[in-house]
Parts: sequence; structure tokens; C-alpha cells
Amino acid sequence: MTKLNRALIFAIRACFIAMALLFLIWILIDPEYNKWGGVLAGIGLPFLPPLIEKVFKSKISFRIQLMFYMFLFVALDLGICLDLYKTVPFFDKIVHFGSGMLSIVVGYYAISYFKATKTPKVFRALFILFTSITIAVAWEFFEFSCDKFLGQNMQQLVSVGVDDTMFDLLSATLGASFGVVLLMVPKQAAKKPKKI
Repeated sequence: MTKLNRALIFAIRACFIAMALLFLIWILIDPEYNKWGGVLAGIGLPFLPPLIEKVFKSKISFRIQLMFYMFLFVALDLGICLDLYKTVPFFDKIVHFGSGMLSIVVGYYAISYFKATKTPKVFRALFILFTSITIAVAWEFFEFSCDKFLGQNMQQLVSVGVDDTMFDLLSATLGASFGVVLLMVPKQAAKKPKKI
């Protein structure tokens, strides 16, 4: 990654923290605006790429990091903090589909870290898929915790109950499955493994 790219990623991360702090101020000013989940995720999730790099001793490409931050902006700032989940039809399911596709990167880096790149392709595909599904489940646990302990309604329990959670998990699983298929299908012209 070039110096310019690193500086851009740093600036984007700083913008996320600034936006989270602005939404925090909004919460403190307006008690009706209860978006603690979005604020907490907005402060913590921008640091996920460097954490993954440290844990898996690998470098995440600029392109993947940029996609991740664009996803965070749509999911957290627009979806949670500005309520697009409630006002735009199917916004929630589209975001969960995208999260499934994006989270396969974690499984991909885990395969490299554990030096399992020579294992059968089916094993790698299932490992990456189940890693992504586990991330989707962890997010639903986060939503559940925000609803129970912070008085939010991230899972829309009042109106749709468990349907929202199950459709979120289904959307993330479909996105992960689609991403795994794209990742695992051999490229005819490729001479060397493609870096993501």
C-alpha cells in the first residue's frame, strides 16, 4: 500500500470516529434519538482491518479496505444512525447480503494464516462460508444486546420479531455463498493466485 493510500485510510478512519462522536452528541441532546448500537459500532469497527492484519499477520489490500469502509458508511451511518433501514424497502436485506460477501475476506485470510491453502477446495470454500456465517451470527448477537441492554429496537422485535433476524442471517449466508463461489471458481487465464 502506498503512503497516499495509507494516509487516505487513516483519514477515512478518523472521519468514522468523528461521525460516531457527532451521533453521540445527538444522543445526548435528544433522548428520543437512541442509536447507541450505531455509535458503538462506528467507534469500534473502523479498527477491524488493522486488527485482522495483526491477528492473521497479513496485509489487507487498499481496495478491500476501501470496500469495507464504504460498506460501514452505508450500514452504520446511513442505515442505523439515519434510519434508512426503516425508510428504504429491503435496505436491511441488501446490506446483510453485502456483509456476507465482504466477510468472506476474514475466512480467506484465516486460510492463509493457518497455511491451509493446499487443503481441498471444498474444505476451503466451506471454511470461508462458515466463517462468514459466524460473523453474521455475531452481528445478530450485537443487535440483540443493544436491544436488551440499551433499549434499542435494532432487531425490530416489536413489529417482525424473529423473522428479521432469520432473514438477516439468510441474506448474509446468500451473500457469503455468492462470494465464495466467485472466489473459488477457477479463472481460465489466471497464471498466479489473485490477490484480494
